[in-house]
Amino acid sequence: MTPDFQDLIKTEYHHLDTYYFNTAYFGPSPYSAKQRVSRALHKELDPSYHNYNTWMGVSERVRIQLAGIIDCHPDHVMHSTSTSDIINIVANGYNFKDGDVVAAIDRDYPSNILPWMLAEKNGKCKFELMNLKDEVLPTPDWLAKNLPKKTKIFNSSFVAFDTGKKINIQEIGTFLRERDILFCLDVTQALGGTDITREELSYIDVMACSSYKWMLGPYGHAFGYFSEKAQSLISHNTANWIVSPKSKVVSHLLDYTTDTLPGARKYDRGQASNMLTMSCLEAGLEVLTELSLPKIRMHNGEVRDYFLENYPKKKFELITPENAMANILSLKASGIDAHHLERELKFRNVDVSVRQGNLRLSFHLFNTKEQVDTLLKTIDI
Repeated sequence: MTPDFQDLIKTEYHHLDTYYFNTAYFGPSPYSAKQRVSRALHKELDPSYHNYNTWMGVSERVRIQLAGIIDCHPDHVMHSTSTSDIINIVANGYNFKDGDVVAAIDRDYPSNILPWMLAEKNGKCKFELMNLKDEVLPTPDWLAKNLPKKTKIFNSSFVAFDTGKKINIQEIGTFLRERDILFCLDVTQALGGTDITREELSYIDVMACSSYKWMLGPYGHAFGYFSEKAQSLISHNTANWIVSPKSKVVSHLLDYTTDTLPGARKYDRGQASNMLTMSCLEAGLEVLTELSLPKIRMHNGEVRDYFLENYPKKKFELITPENAMANILSLKASGIDAHHLERELKFRNVDVSVRQGNLRLSFHLFNTKEQVDTLLKTIDI
């Protein structure tokens, strides 16, 4: 951690009173969000002379920030409320033919499963849940053997919420592209704590990310990336005035049209320029931008590896594969109930989660090796 990195973290996270290893549950907003939300709330309390263009411009300003973080053009970015909502856009907007299949991995997060279950129930497509069984991760060879023949869309998490397993975007993306299968990737448990390179992004057709975890934003916002191919294949089937090109000038609101603003903006949720939500998100995005995701990835990896070098291996079994790690570690405790351990840690001011009966630790930019030392002491009971 460089002095500049350290100084910014001290400024933005001096309010964090716990030893917080739980970003996979909820990412804490930086302190600067308090001032930004306060200013937005002032306008909410008294909107006198609140400029229309400034208000409507909030969503575009944040779109540009998000595009900068994932290194793409803003035309590829859309605003939503959740990962599920983004997957629902794909499910409801893709023109499925008879017998077309959507495939996902069994035991993935519900956001990547439930929209497709409902789509199948409504007769839009067939949905197949594939069981990895003894496989650690889906690989091109495994997909070649198990993917249904008429698969049109493959939906997966980049990093698994419970085990922390990370798939290889380039390998999977290459396999899917060769077969003209749309690749939908949920990066909620990765982006912000790690980066996605421009090359990796080029293999993704739809990328969904809830902003309240590693992106350090508020609950209730998500964003999506839609490639040119995805935009051509997925229609928008809901209308709202915000995405109309006529929304930009208040005197033209009654010039009705179903045309939309360019690119993925057509998928934007209604009321995307929510001043309170967006002001909080902007603060988190500014921290991520100033530190840069590659530097954050390096820092988080160093803190994670420090834990791995020193944790009591006789008391815990590492579930996360060492060759497929990001920021989340899953550990199975021996001789102690994981939920009891979680309560004991909270009593000692250490915040973690339990998922699927295992201890889940998540390391982000505000964590230090000194904090890990405290974590190591508390779990060694």
